[in-house]
Amino acid sequence: MGIIILSVIFIAIVLISYHLLMKNNKKLKRLRKEWETGNFQTLDEPIQSVSSYWANKKNSQSNYDGVDQLTWDDLAMDEVFQKLNYTQSTVGSEYLFNQLRDINPSLAQVQNNEELYTLLATNQELREELLLILSGLGKRNYTNSSSFFFEEQSEKIKHASIYILLAILPILSIFLLFYSVKYGLVILFGSFLVNTIIYYRNKSMLANDLLSVSYVAVIIQAAKSLASVNHSEISTYTNEFKEKVRPLKKILALTKIVAFGKDGGGEFDFLFEYIRILFLLDFISYNKIIKTVANHKEKYREIWERIGELDAAIAVAFYRKSLDTYCTPIFSDQEEITFEKMAHPLIDKPVTNTSTLGKSTLITGSNASGKSTYIKAIAINAISAQTIHTVLAEKWTMKPSFIATSMAIQDNVLDGDSYFIAEIKSLQRITRLIEEGKPCISFIDEILKGTNTIERIAASAAMMEWLSMNKGINVIASHDIELTEIARHSYTNYHFRESIEDGEIRFDYTVHSGPSTTKNAIRLLEMLGYPTSITEKANGLAQHFTERREWEVIRKNR
Repeated sequence: MGIIILSVIFIAIVLISYHLLMKNNKKLKRLRKEWETGNFQTLDEPIQSVSSYWANKKNSQSNYDGVDQLTWDDLAMDEVFQKLNYTQSTVGSEYLFNQLRDINPSLAQVQNNEELYTLLATNQELREELLLILSGLGKRNYTNSSSFFFEEQSEKIKHASIYILLAILPILSIFLLFYSVKYGLVILFGSFLVNTIIYYRNKSMLANDLLSVSYVAVIIQAAKSLASVNHSEISTYTNEFKEKVRPLKKILALTKIVAFGKDGGGEFDFLFEYIRILFLLDFISYNKIIKTVANHKEKYREIWERIGELDAAIAVAFYRKSLDTYCTPIFSDQEEITFEKMAHPLIDKPVTNTSTLGKSTLITGSNASGKSTYIKAIAINAISAQTIHTVLAEKWTMKPSFIATSMAIQDNVLDGDSYFIAEIKSLQRITRLIEEGKPCISFIDEILKGTNTIERIAASAAMMEWLSMNKGINVIASHDIELTEIARHSYTNYHFRESIEDGEIRFDYTVHSGPSTTKNAIRLLEMLGYPTSITEKANGLAQHFTERREWEVIRKNR
């Protein structure tokens, strides 16, 4: 009989091992295909979910100067993040999102990460072992697992000792049955009734928290697996995992109690549910897990961040492999940005540009000629240079700085701000950074376009002069040709141009030295079929102003 039982156990172990092996082989095949092709299927991860680590970190610091929301939105950085996000876990997604926003001009961490990027790009065996573990951790939205080390975790269940007492009563009632069946049954059914009421009245209160706690347990399990990775190149990580995970292992057992009978589809799930109700297992285990994490909060934080760092590093290595051209940046103390064949990361088959931009640069050009795309490309690459040590260019040199933009301004109806008020508030963010003495590279598209011509030119010129006289690099794009004349001594001028071929306007999207000398707004009206009387009048008014520097008075209707 004993031999039969042992044989059954052996066969079960073999079958389970075989199932896990086949599952990992299938997953490994997919991962290898993704790495070879550079293509992967993105999961639906709401930005509100993946930004939770960054939000928690920002809220915990009184003076945070990473990439602010206006700059992030101006540059469509959500799309840049999605393109980069080859992470396998929610921890990795949140870490990578924070990494792109957490600019630090000291640059110590970003340069240290370069060795890790190179290692994970070249060591296939190590990379695949890490990918299998991280994919096992997986992704769950809105777990906010970093909140456990940013926020003080108090017991969500008050009077926990009463819950423990109520959980003991059913056990006591069983012993009481040997002395008095009547009283034993009364206490057993009474405790079941009371505990059932308490369970269902409080169950919804912990629904989301139990989701987060269960993911914390999976994080601890992943750390335990990572601690067993036998590669000397990452021994610093594995040794840290071994040390930090030890006092948190009890969470794994507690989480199994919370998950008892919740897999669904089992014949005895209803029985497990009754057991969890009778002994209030969800609430007691939850409080124990919260206490354990709170008592070892720093160790949990270090585990969380090391897992995120490894996952994000693989994503950066994957992103680099998918690029035709990239470089690692060179950092200097000069107030200058130099690059060769720089590209915009969100444009397929982009036109590249080569430039040396000094302290103050003014870029002019016609509508749709490429000014905005050019300065956005510089700003995005300036961020990626300082966060993931990767630039879409053949060469890139810059001064480490915070990045601030003022571009896609919109009216704020809720706050009662007009376009112009929203615009000057946006610009004030830049002046505040500079006044605080922080290194800053600012990018302004169509400076102060929300007001009348005279005051726009005057205020823009004054703002440009202030920026040129204070520390920091500034790059400004504008339609206003007048600014090229006013600021010709303090700003280096560049422009984008167009040509007319076969009756169509064509752009080369290449930056050229000097101020713009062409205009295309009226020509675009002609091409779209506007009435001839409008376009001829517009051309006449423009020519009159160009020759006499004054506007011709429009005739009174007859």
